This record gives sequence, structure tokens and C-alpha cells, in this order.
Amino acid sequence: MFELRSMKVLPIFSVLLAALAAWFYVFGSATEGGDIEPPTSYASDSWSLWERWERDNGELFYKFSNPGSELFHIENKSTISSFKWYRSGEMEIKPYRGGYLVGTSSVLDMWVDQPEKMSEKWTVSSEKYHALKNLRNGGFKLTSGNNKIIVWIKNFTEPAHIKGFTPSLLEDRIVYTRIEVEEVVEASVPVTRAVVHDVLGVTRNHLSGNDMDVVWNADSHAVQAMGADSQVIWSVMLDNDLKPIGGRSFEVDLYGNNKYQTSFAVSDAIYVIDVRGNNVLGFPYKKNGITSFAVFDYDHNDKFRFLVGTSDGHLYNLRGEGNRTPGWDFTVLRNGVSIQQLDHIRVGQRDYLYAGCSDGTVRLLKRNGQLRGSTPVMIYPMFAPAIRLSSTIENTSVLFVDEEGWLQECTFSDAQYVGMSGLVQADQVSLIDMDGDGVEEVVTELLGVTSVFNSRNERIN
Repeated sequence: MFELRSMKVLPIFSVLLAALAAWFYVFGSATEGGDIEPPTSYASDSWSLWERWERDNGELFYKFSNPGSELFHIENKSTISSFKWYRSGEMEIKPYRGGYLVGTSSVLDMWVDQPEKMSEKWTVSSEKYHALKNLRNGGFKLTSGNNKIIVWIKNFTEPAHIKGFTPSLLEDRIVYTRIEVEEVVEASVPVTRAVVHDVLGVTRNHLSGNDMDVVWNADSHAVQAMGADSQVIWSVMLDNDLKPIGGRSFEVDLYGNNKYQTSFAVSDAIYVIDVRGNNVLGFPYKKNGITSFAVFDYDHNDKFRFLVGTSDGHLYNLRGEGNRTPGWDFTVLRNGVSIQQLDHIRVGQRDYLYAGCSDGTVRLLKRNGQLRGSTPVMIYPMFAPAIRLSSTIENTSVLFVDEEGWLQECTFSDAQYVGMSGLVQADQVSLIDMDGDGVEEVVTELLGVTSVFNSRNERIN
């Protein structure tokens, strides 16, 4: 009888032992052995958002994500119990450098050890939360803590001030600590627009093979090109009452020989600077009362056009070494109206030069400056809009910040409010393909805080 009972108990005991072993494998052991290495030292730039949390027990928790996919790194297997997807059988766990990667099988297959720019820019302070975003436009933004923003622009003396934030320095970066976070961000009253435009653009340095950050150094009152080692490659000093128009610079290859120059404008001149800091022949191009400036290469064939709007209603078109473009036929604006914003858009086979005017009206021009189309859209002219293309110019829409600080979106055909209208307050708006899928996301900023919306106008960060 005793032997019979033992035979009955043995299978049950074996099952329990196997279950216990399985439980211990998933939850019992802390790590796979060895020191835990931070995944940020090996992650690739294919992930557009990196996040790191420190739990109350000191354990670190990482998340790497793109829209529609996310992967986690944990130190202890017991942490996996917090993943509801794992409990439902949708996620898997994989030992990795003393810790574990957690994700679906397809996402785990995406992980490669290939540290690039994101890994170089990753910085950890005493804050329990960090997030680094690749803005996919050459820029990066690191958030630290619940009320700090580290702006990835180089600073050399004292940081500029943003209303609502207290600035300080972290190595060669500026940390803005928000004051009264909820009141600043959630207020529905008109926002105070105080956006720092220190980074003007990026120009390739054909001599070194690296990119140069073109920055506005307000303390030195100079436009400067900075190398990867934070060294000043060239510097253009400006008079005290001047600064770059539109907070932008443009990379050009004026002679089509893969030797790059940088162009920017101030209120009385257009500059084109070569990699050694010299003025290109024909520049600076002197013109008083400049209100807008943009450089276009319509067909991406190195035939650059420099468009210059002035306070007396003119719009000039320059080429090459500051020469007037033949055939330009723009009708001068009257009654004190001037062009404040310029953009180039292509719908189908047609080009349109977007000219946003000081009175809020918009003109759509041909390449030769003649009027191509009219629109009833009225745009608050203080800040640059963004154009969301459609199959026709009528259905194409313009996104802009209104006088009360709300993002609006109107179609060119009838100026109807559509899409993003009234969803968020902002002081900047742009369209950027954040995940490389060929579809641009709407990217807004408010006092340095970035928000991203997909093509269905759903917030995805």
C-alpha cells in the first residue's frame, strides 16, 4: 500500500518540481551572471526614444522605442512580472550583458550592438528619469527628471533665459528647470513665446568629413560653426542690433563640387561663408530692411536660389554669387505689407513659393515670382508655419500658431479649420518623419517641451 501511494505521489512531485524550476528560472535568479552593463552603451540609433528609470530600490529600467515598437531592459527577472504583455504570453525575455531584454520576438530581433550618435549624447545625472529623443532632423533632446529639460545646444558662457525656466549648465549643455510646471504648461491663456534659436542649422565640413553645428552665440554676438570637438571653426561677428533672421542657416554647394558653404541673413545683409570662414565672392549681399530669407534648390541639382523679402514689399531672387535671377517678375506689395515667411512646396508637378505676409495674407507664387494661386487662409505671421502636403494644392493644409498660442490647421482652398486645430498650444511647429516610414509627424514645441502627433493627429509621445 505504501509503495502504491509513493507511485501516485511521485508524478505529482515531479510536476511541482518542474514548475518550481520554471518559476525560479523566470523569477528566482536576479541576473544571468556577471556585471550588468548599461544597454545605452551599445544601443543603435534605430531607436528614436531612449528612456531610463531608477526604481526606489535602486534598480534601473530602460525602454527603447519607436512608434509602434518598444523594447525593455531590466536588471532582475522578477521585474518582468510588471509587464502585462508578458503575462499574456506576447513578450519574450532574452539574457543580455548581465541583465535582460524584454519584447516581442520581432522587436528582440531588431536589437543590434551598434552605438552611434545617441550613445555618445546619452548623459545620466542624479535624476531618477532620463529620456533622449532623436528628432530625426539633426537634433537631439534629453529630458532629465520631471521638470528639467536638457537642450542639446552648445553653450560657451552663460545660458540664455526662457520664461518659466531657471537655466543652469551641465557640462557643455544647458539645463532648464521648469518653474510651476502645471501653470506654465496647462494654462489656456496666451503663452509667452520665448524660444531659444541658438542652433541655426548643420553644414557639412568637406575638409574634415564631419558636420558642423551652425549656432547663434548671443553672448559673443556672432554666428559660429562648431566642430565635433566643440572647437570654433569660424565665427562671423555681427553688430549689436543684428541677429540671424528666422533663426535658420542653410547649407549650400554653390559651385556643385561637394564643397559646402553656410548661408544666413540679418536685417541688412545676406551671408555665404565657406568652411574656412571666408565670404564667398559676391557676398555679403547688402540690402536694408530684410524681413525674410530662404534658400531653395527646387530640383536638387545645386541650382540654389536666395529669396530675400524686404520691408518695402519687395521680394528679390538671387543666384550664384549674389547676381539677380533673370526672368524674376514679382509684383511689389503695397501699403506697408512685407513678406515674413518663405517656403517652397511641390504638389504633383507644380512648384509653389509660399509667401506669408505681415498682414496675415498668403501668396502662392510661381518660380518666376508671378502669382500662381490665391487662398483665403490668414496666418499669424510671427512664427514659421508648416505645410502638410496633399494630392492637390486645394487640400494641402498649413499648420500655424495663432495669436493666442494655439496650433491651428487650415486648408488652402477654403481656410476651414481641420486636423490639428485647437489640440495643443505651441510656439513652434514642424513636420518631420520621425520614424523613417515616409510619413511626416507633426512636431510641436511649447517652452522647449516637444510633442509628436501621427498622421491621424494622435499624440504618440
